[in-house]
Amino acid sequence: MKINVVGNMCTWTKKLSTSYIINDEILFDVPQGSFKTLFADYDLLKIKYIIITHFHSDHFMDIHLVLDYLYHHIDHKVVIIAPKGCKERLSSMFRLVDVTYLEEAMKDMFTIIECENNKIINIDGYKIKMFKMLHLDLDSFGFTIEKDGVTVGFTGDTAMCNNVRKIISKSKVCFIDTAQIKVTNKHLCVQEVQSLTDEYPNCKLLPIHLSIFSVEQLKQLNIPYPNEGDIIYVN
Repeated sequence: MKINVVGNMCTWTKKLSTSYIINDEILFDVPQGSFKTLFADYDLLKIKYIIITHFHSDHFMDIHLVLDYLYHHIDHKVVIIAPKGCKERLSSMFRLVDVTYLEEAMKDMFTIIECENNKIINIDGYKIKMFKMLHLDLDSFGFTIEKDGVTVGFTGDTAMCNNVRKIISKSKVCFIDTAQIKVTNKHLCVQEVQSLTDEYPNCKLLPIHLSIFSVEQLKQLNIPYPNEGDIIYVN
């Protein structure tokens, strides 16, 4: 499996927030400001699926730009996998930024699949499983994506919860939220990720959604993390 790290940071940094492209065809989260990088550095015309973990701006805000570009340039359908309420949020966004013609496109070009805990969908050889995470009181989801016998995990934004361990236990590699340096109910912290690394030696944990503070701590502990623009292959 090929994972392009489009962005690796959280909102309060100078770099792009966390986003991935998987096997050139799955766009995973669309943070604010990401469209320029996606347009310049990646082939959006290959995108068949868009996964949204939750509706915070650093995971969702540029989706209308991606959908508008796809609307004008592709002739295949795109599946959007997102928490409940995505259709209504997109409608509001389309009206706000005056691209209401995309409302009609949602009927023909774009299909929405709503996330539910433990829900599994099988599409084009992918097995995608959804996990409800602990991120304040939001509908926030993590995922495992399996293709050709290889499973990669993505926690999305989350504090420590049982589903963090479930995702890791099923994955060969897991991209794991590491935004904090202290335990919170919003994000995992460096110490928790370090502990999970010892607990699950058969899964490689890759810290992601980083803050300037967690980056500093990761460097002090010599814990590697993906950078914007990296390409990671999992076989």
